[in-house]
Amino acid sequence: MRLSSFVASTVIASAGLLSQTTANADTFFGVYAGAGTWQQEFSGDVTSGVVDVSIEDDLGLEDDNTNVFYVAVEHGVPVLPNVRAQFFDIDVAGDNVLSRNIEFNGQTFVVSDLVSTQVELSQSDAVLYYEVLDNVVSLDLGLTVSWVEGRLEVASTTDSAQADFDELVPMLYAKARVDLPFTGVWAGVEGQGIAYEGNQVNEYNAQIGWESDIGLGIEAGWRSVSIELEDFDQVANANLEVDGPYAALNYHF
Repeated sequence: MRLSSFVASTVIASAGLLSQTTANADTFFGVYAGAGTWQQEFSGDVTSGVVDVSIEDDLGLEDDNTNVFYVAVEHGVPVLPNVRAQFFDIDVAGDNVLSRNIEFNGQTFVVSDLVSTQVELSQSDAVLYYEVLDNVVSLDLGLTVSWVEGRLEVASTTDSAQADFDELVPMLYAKARVDLPFTGVWAGVEGQGIAYEGNQVNEYNAQIGWESDIGLGIEAGWRSVSIELEDFDQVANANLEVDGPYAALNYHF
């Protein structure tokens, strides 16, 4: 079952719940933007055949860095949600000599084959959220609609196989933050996710930051993406985790 079949019902249910929430925000208008780098470690396995293929042991994917971007617009209109857009992409490769036979998307790669793997993944999020609290402690609740697309290609000197996927994924969104008064220092956690019928996508950031009097600031923390999916386009099963530290510059005006 495709995740997009749940988009309409999730949007309707979340909008109905959040539209009843009265925000305490005292912000009439604000723009928040940030850009940084995420150091990634990969683990897990994928199945596009009858054998689970290990990301680490079979494909030898290397750790990598990627850029992350976000921009959010907040306002003081009670009924309308605030809007946040965020994006990241992954382009990582690996080489490994197989210690066993594996099958990927109908192609068998045999023991002692040198295989090269290329993984491309991009995720673009549109977040609609409400400020439930906006003081020393702030709390945002909302809904994310995420467009995920990618490609995984495995090749030896004689054979190759490729699996492509793209999907619209709705997720519930939450963000909490605590500001230390008169210092500009803050700490927070941000997460989004969905789970149903054995499938789940969960993402979170734990972060600490500082903002100057002119709105320019820095943040650093830990970012994690965990995916468990069944029958996702050409991928029969996927159990993947990408996590690692990140750092970013941000600006608020």
